[in-house]
This record gives sequence, structure tokens and C-alpha cells, in this order.
Amino acid sequence: THTHKRRVRVSSGINAEYGESTGIIEAMFIQLLTTAAALLLLGGRTQADYNIESTFLMTSLDLDLDGMAVQLVKRDGISGSNGTVLLNGTRSSGLVGAKGVDDKTAEVLCNKAGYKYVVSYNATKYVSSSIDKLNCDTIQERNISVIAEDLTCHPNATSLDNCSASSANGDSDIDNALWLSCTNDGDRFWKLTNLTLAYNEPGNHEEWDLRSGGRYGTVLVTMRNTYTGEERRGLTLYHTSTYTPSSICYMTGHTNKYPYYRRTGQISDSSNTKVSCGFIVANEMRFVLSYLYCPGYYQKLDRCSFTLAEDGYSPGNDNALWVRC
Repeated sequence: THTHKRRVRVSSGINAEYGESTGIIEAMFIQLLTTAAALLLLGGRTQADYNIESTFLMTSLDLDLDGMAVQLVKRDGISGSNGTVLLNGTRSSGLVGAKGVDDKTAEVLCNKAGYKYVVSYNATKYVSSSIDKLNCDTIQERNISVIAEDLTCHPNATSLDNCSASSANGDSDIDNALWLSCTNDGDRFWKLTNLTLAYNEPGNHEEWDLRSGGRYGTVLVTMRNTYTGEERRGLTLYHTSTYTPSSICYMTGHTNKYPYYRRTGQISDSSNTKVSCGFIVANEMRFVLSYLYCPGYYQKLDRCSFTLAEDGYSPGNDNALWVRC
């Protein structure tokens, strides 16, 4: 096959010879000129060099949290279970910006500081007590600044190694530093969610055999842990206070200021007015509270105070509280 050839002069003065595939060669030539111009602009470095450099600059902005200790610092730099969060490392130490911190991140920080649970967290500017946060004089004297921003931890994080943060640029506002309150007291998260008077006919031990909502019965309490979501239902100990039975009657819909109340052991087993021993045993019911006190005539559960029963607490089922409104 005979190929027709012709010679063409381009604006750069370079001659190119091509056949019928003219468009392909022209496109290649334009790409060559574009690449040459880009190299001149980059000073001889390729775009790949710049990509590597950009990646390095981005990672260099990340704060190294490895080996960082966490302190909760109060006024004058005293550590405690609550305070301004201070990170201490071998190469840097300082405060944490509150922005972006969530429940999991706060939990990891509490754990790192030696505590099991988070109570609350916020920016220091929203903490009214000057005693419970790092004061301005100490910050100035020790030249303390915010070193970490956007601290976040993975949902399954168990340590700071599973978290990331950016190095602060020096302009971070100390008023927006993170303040954190922690505790090892898990009982504080238990809330009283229900009180009821219950009974069953002896010999009938299924859950549906339990009756409630009437004017008499064994007092059953329901507790919920707002931290873990765990719920417990069970007995509460008899108490001599007249206010508690009166409040129980009001809260169960029976306005009787002077109810009749006794230990369950004082109520006949054949009366069908209390939770029977057989039901308690069959359903492994236990004492949930070792103490319950409710102010007289109040209809709000959150006004009651209580003591959560410890594991193994057993004052005897006959000592559970029974009330008739």
C-alpha cells in the first residue's frame, strides 16, 4: 500500500512528517509542549514531587499523641477528677480545643486520666466555677497554650493511640479549651424510673401472673443506668419514714397521706396481696435498693433519694417494703 506523505511547518519551526494519522501526532506534539512548560514552572521538579511534598506537609500538621498523659487541672495547676484538660508529652504539652470533641473522645480522655466514666464536658468559658478549671494567672506564668485541635477518637477506641488531632496553629482561643469531669462512681448514673405496688396469687409464678396498679402490694422499684442502659427491677428495704409510703401512694395514683405500710413478712402469705416467696425465687428477684426516701406528697421520682444495693445484699425478703394506700 502506498502512503502519501507531505511536509508541514509548525509555528515552533520544527518540521514533522506524518501520514494520514495527522490528528494523533498533533495531539502528541501539543502534550509535549504542555509538559515542557509545566517543568519550567515547577523549576525542574515533577508534579509527583509536589504531591509527595504536599502529603508530608499534611501529615506534619498531625499531633503525635503517642505516650501523651492526660491531666484534669484545676485552679493553680492542681489535678483532680475534673478540670481543664492538659496533655503532657515528652516533646510538647498543652491544652486541647473543645471543638469537635464527642462522648467517645471524652471517655477515652477520662480513661487515660485514670477514671472509668464521663460526667460532663464543655469549653472552659462555659464553666462558671473558677476553682474547677485552670486559672488565667497559672496559664500566663507557665506559658500554657492550646496545642491540639479537632481531637477525635474512633468509636471503638480504647486509648489515645486510636485517636487523632491536629497541631494548633498558635491562634487557638484558650477560652475554648476543653474542660472535662470524670468519676469512678458508677452508682451516680442510676436513676429511679418506676415505682409500683405488686402482688400475685401464690403458686402462680409466671411474669403475667404479677398484678400491679392497685392500692396495695409489695413495692417494686425499677432502676436504669443512664450510662450503660442496664435496667434492674426488684425490692426495696422497709423504712420507718411515713413520707416514703405516702409519696409512693401519690406517685401510683392514690392520694392517701396516711397509708398503711409494713414489712412483707408481716403480711399473710395467703392474703394474695404481696409478691409471694415462690414468685421471688422463680424469677430470681433481688433487693435493688438498700435505702429509699421520698419527701411527703411529692409525685416526682427525681425527688426521691436512694442507695443502690451492693452485689450480694440480702437483708431477708421478709424485710421488703409493703404498702396499702
